[in-house]
Amino acid sequence: MKQKRIMVDMSATLIHHGHIRLLKKSSEFGKVVVGLTTDEEIFTNKGYEPEISFDHRKEILESIKYVDEVVPVPWLLDDKVLLKYDIDLLVHGSDNSNLIPDSKLKVFPRTKGISSSVIRQNAIRSITQINNQKLMLTPGPAVVLHENFQYLKPLFGRGDKEYENISNAVTNWIKKLSGQDELVSMQGSATLALELSMFSFVSGKILLISTGYYSDRLEKLLPNNCSLTICKYEDIGNIKGSFDWVLCAYTETSVAFKVDLQNVKDKSEKLGARLFVDATGSIGLEDKHELADAMAFSSCKGLFGLTGASFVAYKSNLNPKKLDTFYFNLDTQKNKMVTGPYHAIASLYGVMNKHDILKKRVMNSKKTILNKYHKIVRSDNQPLLCTYLEGEVKGNDDNIVLYSPRSKLSGSVICHFGEIHSDKVNILNRISVK
Repeated sequence: MKQKRIMVDMSATLIHHGHIRLLKKSSEFGKVVVGLTTDEEIFTNKGYEPEISFDHRKEILESIKYVDEVVPVPWLLDDKVLLKYDIDLLVHGSDNSNLIPDSKLKVFPRTKGISSSVIRQNAIRSITQINNQKLMLTPGPAVVLHENFQYLKPLFGRGDKEYENISNAVTNWIKKLSGQDELVSMQGSATLALELSMFSFVSGKILLISTGYYSDRLEKLLPNNCSLTICKYEDIGNIKGSFDWVLCAYTETSVAFKVDLQNVKDKSEKLGARLFVDATGSIGLEDKHELADAMAFSSCKGLFGLTGASFVAYKSNLNPKKLDTFYFNLDTQKNKMVTGPYHAIASLYGVMNKHDILKKRVMNSKKTILNKYHKIVRSDNQPLLCTYLEGEVKGNDDNIVLYSPRSKLSGSVICHFGEIHSDKVNILNRISVK
């Protein structure tokens, strides 16, 4: 009696255990002939060249004990293909779309949890984990996540429905995080967004709350026609009179210090002032951002995106000034009259649904440091982003980048983004503090 010839139709661009299980099942019905999709057909129908060429895919399949023969086939099979190779029965996964009568077709369910697409995502994850072997104790970007890459593709700000959906989703997410009504994105660092928002909103009599380098640089970003008073954070209770705006950095990264934003807001209201917040080190990490009337920040710290996007967020009852320039104008950026940060926005789209997990990893890193070095941690007003230690941090290997704060300190600042690509906290094995 002639043994039945069973064709198993596959591309096998990345051969995995699901393919092996399908071939094993098929071998129970007769002689297995793999109908292997050619490189040209894969490119035509899937839009990419397979990772492994036809000849090499064929060589791999021929080495499998369940396979008797491998032949080239087109993307869709019909009776002509079965007749050409004298096939009695076609076996396929549950995603079958071949034009074969049911009498000649046997469908098996796909193996759960595995596919070429899953392997590609795992490969991206592995590549990013390999690249993240360098431990960055810096504010950000301290890692590049595989989620940052998921939606990197050609994108454009006008007429591109895919980007429109991505941008709208990211905008709504950041609005929710910031507690603001309006959000304007632009290409550039947080410094651009800070200076542009100052020129767009801030004027008159200004109180700047000094906590370190990043709060103090706000003075350099103010328009020249402002009347400025500077006070240290611990002295704000002594300030009297009336002001138009109060300015602060929520998280002062240079000294690992977080202001009590509710306290600052209460003081602003007593002074009859609006509150502007530099949220670069706090957005996505701390709460109460809704207390600000206007704020600015970037994509690459607590939002966990790639560098390149900066944001101005504000309450709808504020009317930005129309500045007599083109590029340096909030209206220009808001109306998307210049190229936007398309790929930085796409990187945020990849992480936004995982943000809570990433934030928890930051918290775990900080908790690890606090538990180990609690005797030398300055315990007051600690932000989530970073920790101040009264000691000198040393790297135990050459693949560590230490943070060099812009403020002069007797101790060291450790930032907690360096290991968020993994659930494993390894920082204590790689640093020491004297």
